[in-house]
Amino acid sequence: MSNKKLLHIVCDYKAGGMEFGEIATQIYNHLDNPEQVLLHHTEVPPLDVVGLGFVTAQYALAPFQGERVIYGNAAPRRIQDQAQKDNLGEGIKYALLDNGAQVINVYSDYAFAFMKSHIVELREVECPVAGSQFRSRDFFPERVARLMNGDKRHLGKKLDPAKIPEIPSNQVAWTDGFGNIKTTMRASHLKSLGFEPGEKVRVTLNGVSMIGIIAVGGFAVDRGVLAINLGSSGYDDPFVELFLRVHYMSEQTAAVRFGYPVGGAEFEISRL
Repeated sequence: MSNKKLLHIVCDYKAGGMEFGEIATQIYNHLDNPEQVLLHHTEVPPLDVVGLGFVTAQYALAPFQGERVIYGNAAPRRIQDQAQKDNLGEGIKYALLDNGAQVINVYSDYAFAFMKSHIVELREVECPVAGSQFRSRDFFPERVARLMNGDKRHLGKKLDPAKIPEIPSNQVAWTDGFGNIKTTMRASHLKSLGFEPGEKVRVTLNGVSMIGIIAVGGFAVDRGVLAINLGSSGYDDPFVELFLRVHYMSEQTAAVRFGYPVGGAEFEISRL
């Protein structure tokens, strides 16, 4: 068991869909010892680069004993509106973190931003970026597998992590399966704004305003009350969640009440 490796694949394809299956097939096809690699898939919403960065960082920064790689891909190709010759798009980059985790992400917007302060090495990955509409199957898996094999010959020039964009502290990052909205605001941000537990505030998101309570946890408020609390993501500086306490999923969760906001949607917390 000591030689097992963990590979997280985080992409904006439908969970259990053909795309994930094709990518996994190509990765296993290029692995020296595929029986030693434990592979896990995670779906993020289509074209959601904030969600991609959030999830890859959550996996990469988790306490873990062993070797792990996170491969992420959500590439909206928003660089320009004109037609792209040969399906040209963003390339992939490699990051080594201070805990030993290795990340290969398509370099789009906030792909590396949530782990920026933990990056000790950021490199180009020499790999085709045009010639296929499905680069994440035809080109990228081979590079991921080589990295899992310990082969780093395709790592190119060093990049400056300081040039990675900062994450704004007022955006939606991820909506979980229970309808709780995880945001890019951290505990330190909430503290700097001077909010105290028990304080009533107004939350405005996606054109909807709701009254909520600053809480120490989602279950520290009554049923049907919106809690603005520190969630389960973010480790030493947890991310703030918008948690509308319900007893059944047939009730309106925070995601429902705020109209299912997309990753990157801005919100505001204001005093009454």
